[in-house]
Amino acid sequence: MALESTPEKNSGASRKIRWLAIAVAVVVALYSAAWFFVASKIEDTVREFISRPSPVAVQCDGLERTGTPFRIGFACTRTAIKDDLAGSLVSGGALRAVAHIFNPGKALVELDGPVNASFLDGTVVTADWSLLRSGFSVGFSGLKTLSLTGEGVSVDLFDYALAEPLLAKAAHGEFHLRGNGNDLDAAVLARDLSIATKSGSEILPTLSTSTMVTLKDKAGLLEGRPLVTKRMSGDLTSFKIEAAGGLYGELSGPFDIDDEGYISGEFRTRLEKLDLWEKHLLAIFPAGQSTISGMAALLRGLAKDENAVTVNLVVDKGTITLSMVPIGRIPPI
Repeated sequence: MALESTPEKNSGASRKIRWLAIAVAVVVALYSAAWFFVASKIEDTVREFISRPSPVAVQCDGLERTGTPFRIGFACTRTAIKDDLAGSLVSGGALRAVAHIFNPGKALVELDGPVNASFLDGTVVTADWSLLRSGFSVGFSGLKTLSLTGEGVSVDLFDYALAEPLLAKAAHGEFHLRGNGNDLDAAVLARDLSIATKSGSEILPTLSTSTMVTLKDKAGLLEGRPLVTKRMSGDLTSFKIEAAGGLYGELSGPFDIDDEGYISGEFRTRLEKLDLWEKHLLAIFPAGQSTISGMAALLRGLAKDENAVTVNLVVDKGTITLSMVPIGRIPPI
């Protein structure tokens, strides 16, 4: 025989559902109120930062609050930074910043190009991209990590010291910073990078490159501490160059920079396709034919494989030597 529900049981179940619905509604209302409160505070903070009196003026046209129940952020239709003391102006397109409300210490920022930068000495830089995205995390003492990723990047550089403007392009680029105890880790990557004059003369063949470096006792730079002196030490974990035809080069090793900006260190260096290295260097520096060809001959003599060699390059206050033979010089930074 089928069991029939009693009115008392139906009434009890209905009350539970009703109280559950009320509880959900109260939670949603409280959460929404908290979201609008936090969003309003963030918007007020951004507006105060932009309007504060300072030699550096920040412009954020069309500032508006954005977000969803679990994300919060703001957007500008156009951006600019003007530094009256340095005589520089940087202007860009729309900016969008967003963070999860449950983890506001991490944020994602996107900026539309192009960006135009002009400086007091007459230098003008114009950069554009199909996508430029930055992610960062902050703690109580300041910035902890910073990442920048770009797709379809192009940079146009005009400087009075150049014979004609330069144009650099990269299919993909990345820049990363993070604190590692007291040290600062940095990594840079560029894929399909090329550099040419505005008229089309090739300066650097299309290549891919990456750099990983650790700067000792410089984690404070992430927190906004000033770089008091040029003197520093670090470890070049890896610097790689790869190009078509099998051209390859890699450097790694510890280094020091003195108060004048000169670099000293010893770097383990591997070069592959020595003939291609000689060809490209001669195309870039035709006036240095004797030095480049002599260096290529020296490297071939040291190579176990005819077209690949691993050697130690010694740098002493900017002067590069190979087997006690000076082969070049690095200017101070």
